Amino acid sequence: MRSFISLFLMSIISISLLTGCGKDEKLTAFEENMTTFYKNIRIIGNEMDALDPYDEDAVIQMNYKLESMKQQFEILAAMEIPSQFPGIDGLADDALEYMEEAVRLHSLAYEEAEVIDSYIQASSENYESAMKRIEYIATLLQGEIPEGAKITEGDGTEFEPYSE
Repeated sequence: MRSFISLFLMSIISISLLTGCGKDEKLTAFEENMTTFYKNIRIIGNEMDALDPYDEDAVIQMNYKLESMKQQFEILAAMEIPSQFPGIDGLADDALEYMEEAVRLHSLAYEEAEVIDSYIQASSENYESAMKRIEYIATLLQGEIPEGAKITEGDGTEFEPYSE
């Protein structure tokens, strides 16, 4: 979680440097939206980490937290991304798809009387893939290319993350 927070802080600093004196309203709005997004993701993530797995309401609480996380990803995917940050749109959409699948599978895992471990595992893998895209976005906002990623040929606006 510390590396995620470090990436977040560096991303905000990078966006701030690009906005300069606030002359570009779209860039300033994007900076504010990303700050709110990362803050909310950090809060929800910390709440998820703090859940007691032995609490009788743990599954309900986790479902609620995952749904809250998904809502944040929906906000991210709907954001207007400035042209200075190519590839982020696609990553945000991918992250949302992975998070939606994580939520769906987590809910399915507990629908029956017996917990379905394979759904829990698949939910966890989708969650990790969603969070990996968020890390990629933070790295791109710093003006760097994420490790293990490649830029595709073309106008330079496509970004294809390394698949896990």
